[in-house]
Amino acid sequence: MIGTLHESPLHAALKAHYSDVGSRFEVPLEGYIIDLVTSDGELVEVQTGGFKPLRSKLERLLDYYPMRIVHPVAIKKRRTARKLLNIFEKLVSFPTLLTHPNLSLDVVFVREEKRERQRHLLEIVEVYRFTSAECVARFLPPGDEPFTLKQLIKHLKAQKWTVECFLYCARALELVVQVGKQGNAHVYARRMPGSTAWLAP
Repeated sequence: MIGTLHESPLHAALKAHYSDVGSRFEVPLEGYIIDLVTSDGELVEVQTGGFKPLRSKLERLLDYYPMRIVHPVAIKKRRTARKLLNIFEKLVSFPTLLTHPNLSLDVVFVREEKRERQRHLLEIVEVYRFTSAECVARFLPPGDEPFTLKQLIKHLKAQKWTVECFLYCARALELVVQVGKQGNAHVYARRMPGSTAWLAP
């Protein structure tokens, strides 16, 4: 089948998981090959690496087709919260596309094993679905107090680079804006729900 020669067992297993009766695999569409087209016409792309290669495909097809990105994340323990933040390191490639009504992103936490240098699916532990900018806003500190990068790192309990990627995505989605400085540190605030106004310190 087209495009499956170098497909990993994990990739193939996730395609099978998202398929239904009537699904088609490796479908040529407007110059691209789609991993899976479900019976109701949703385009499914299983992406185990970075998201940058998907940008042109999304920009070309999103206005005409519902699309789902499926991104597996391997875990050893059933603690997924911190790992989930790492998705923003990939979302920096196209954060504003999360506002498109045709796009959804499934972060699929899996248990896997490696055999003969191949990744094999053992279990799907949990799925976190992004469908809008509001899904990103949930990671912001509660309340309306302004915050610095250092305070956001403390709140999210994540590495600086990961939090910087999250903040970049949140700003691109206009969820937060820089409102001033505190010494040498930039100060950010979130937008009030249902308003075009920005919360200021």
